[in-house]
Amino acid sequence: MGQLTSKNYDNLIPQFKNFPPVDRVVPVEKEVDSGSEVILSREDVKKIIDKYDDIAVALCYCRHEKDLIAEPCEIDAPRTNCFLFGKTAKFCIEKDFANSITKDEALKVLREAEDAGLVHKAFHIHQDPERDLEAICNCCNCCCGVFQLFDKGAMPFHTISNYLAEVDDDNCIGCGTCVEKCPMHAIDLEDGLAVVEEEKCIGCGVCAHHCPEDAIHLKRSGLRDVFIPPKKIEIG
Repeated sequence: MGQLTSKNYDNLIPQFKNFPPVDRVVPVEKEVDSGSEVILSREDVKKIIDKYDDIAVALCYCRHEKDLIAEPCEIDAPRTNCFLFGKTAKFCIEKDFANSITKDEALKVLREAEDAGLVHKAFHIHQDPERDLEAICNCCNCCCGVFQLFDKGAMPFHTISNYLAEVDDDNCIGCGTCVEKCPMHAIDLEDGLAVVEEEKCIGCGVCAHHCPEDAIHLKRSGLRDVFIPPKKIEIG
């Protein structure tokens, strides 16, 4: 599929831009900067969970698929951490597609997902960010179908975010942890310091969560329609 995209690259990319993003990225709970103070994001996952009485957790379809074809998750991320909310949760619980959990149980699972380096991706009813949330996927780039299509050059990565990662040069020691953890490969080391390629940053906060020196935080960028074209594959 990546070769087909590359073969028609110049024609397809403008068309891809016309499609609306199907999800938005919700940053991890703590490292969000607003002006001169660090605050909890209004998109804080805890607040999202607190909003709903009906919450369900289901097996991650993407990681389960990889297990079935003997290509297990490269980071061995938890399998049961896809969340459903509201009416969607009720339906899936009734049909035995998911299990009902408490708010405290949901927060525990989310913290485990953050510690594993997963990206919180929120899905809204009819793909409209102004409508109620119906699901949160906790994604790794080695299993998630969207990440995989992007990495293979088949599709662009298209999402909505309100944040950008920002590096504090005074605290950065150039350890490379953020380079390793970033699911979008949007961070490199230059002259011994981490540098974020803003055009590729989806504001997930994985880098900030795992930085051992607290040298990265998220800054508010305003609503960003993030569109990252896929790599172009050379066809012999």
